[in-house]
Amino acid sequence: MSQPPAGPPLLTRPPGQQVAPRTSGRGGWAALAPALALPVVMVVVLVAVLGIGRPSRDEELAGAGDPYHPSYGASGYDAQHYLIDVTVDGTTVGGVTEMTARATRELAEIHVDLALPVSAAWVDGEEADVETWPEHDVEITPDRPVAEGRTFVVRIAYAGDPLEVAPVRGVRTPWYRQGDEQGAAGQPESSAWWFPANDHPSDPALMESKIRVRAGTQAVSTGALVSRDIGTEADWDTWHWRASQPMATYLNFVVVGRYRLEAGQVAGRPYVYAVSEALPPDQQQRLLAELAETPQWVAALEEHLGPYPFTEMGGVVPAFPFWFGGLETQTRPVYHVRSLDDRDFADTLLVHELAHMWFGDHVTLERWDDIFVNEAWASYLEWVVAEDEGGRTAQQELQRHYDGLAGRADFWRVRMDDPGAEQLFATVYERGPMALQALRNVMGEAEFTTLMREWAQRGGTASLEDFVAEARSRTDADLDPWYDAWISGTTAPPRTAAVGLG
Repeated sequence: MSQPPAGPPLLTRPPGQQVAPRTSGRGGWAALAPALALPVVMVVVLVAVLGIGRPSRDEELAGAGDPYHPSYGASGYDAQHYLIDVTVDGTTVGGVTEMTARATRELAEIHVDLALPVSAAWVDGEEADVETWPEHDVEITPDRPVAEGRTFVVRIAYAGDPLEVAPVRGVRTPWYRQGDEQGAAGQPESSAWWFPANDHPSDPALMESKIRVRAGTQAVSTGALVSRDIGTEADWDTWHWRASQPMATYLNFVVVGRYRLEAGQVAGRPYVYAVSEALPPDQQQRLLAELAETPQWVAALEEHLGPYPFTEMGGVVPAFPFWFGGLETQTRPVYHVRSLDDRDFADTLLVHELAHMWFGDHVTLERWDDIFVNEAWASYLEWVVAEDEGGRTAQQELQRHYDGLAGRADFWRVRMDDPGAEQLFATVYERGPMALQALRNVMGEAEFTTLMREWAQRGGTASLEDFVAEARSRTDADLDPWYDAWISGTTAPPRTAAVGLG
């Protein structure tokens, strides 16, 4: 993720989102007759809203254990594949998503994250009970527990208007709608607004999306475009996208509307670029020209990071504005129209989001307090590539940023190993790359270059602690002063060689 180039600073993430508790059981509230007496209705309301008399849930299974977002995700299973089959029509998003997973313990209940109303669920083909809890947690109870080690399939039917999901604590919704165009993209959450999943980065999985829309409308997502119309309906088109490599749920996205698409291959690698036709034609052309620079920036990054980790590439520019400048949706970043159309910022934005294909997508943060392994590296590669292009060196950038920020006590109070949920997307964009260039100074050029390349190629989930341990294993230099100053410190690092500022 990157910040827009102008306007008010966006230094904090949107607060966590949740929905009010809805229905429970197979029948739902529709089974209640309208003529129920008032006292009975009051009891029902108390049960639904306050949880009085509701069955308890296994709190350990209801979240992934994230310190900042304990309700996000689920435990007890490893998701392996999602087949998302949805229709987007007007204000309604609905369909059936199938999740294949392996139980890592016996499961009497299975939890997923979904903000839309659920109508039914099945486990291995048998209908299961459904209970919906706050913060878009859906509990699915099969007739028989799923045994540890067993692979199982959950199918969930759902439908609703994503913009009717009640925000809390003044949050921004990850679902956007402007005219006939709409879609979901966001961080740290977005999938719950259009498909059920274990919505936590610790559980990447393969994903396949079949998105049914009105004929003449485009639906764009991640991965390879398998087919533009796999349906047989005259008035509908179904767009089929398939990701060949696992991804965290927040890295998937969907946009629906009238888009100008360009598709082809560069050096044997397929690409799809998409720009909203709601934008003026001359602006569409400029934006497509910017997106067409993707292969050259991927090649520039490969010089430092090794082979591009995915089989497809591309980019998408919707007409509706986001709160961020760009988002590293896997294989096909989503760009803010104003940010990518800014001649002074577009190249930096492209490099940042494409660097995320290695740092953030191929190597995915394990928990949200590990944001350093995503954003510090993507921001640092901006400096590295700019140096290649004849701009300031990464060392000059370190000195420039340090000189400008050394006296900002508020800036240094945000630690890199524990920034806090409300400062997740704040200082990491500047302190992160400074810390990495300082580490380069402490380790030395050869050791740091090898570390950067091999870390970028490792794949899977990783924590900040994993990265620091890897760095320590590759050098004889004492990294304790660097760590204390740049990662866990709450004051400006001293100007000493021991911390990479000598």
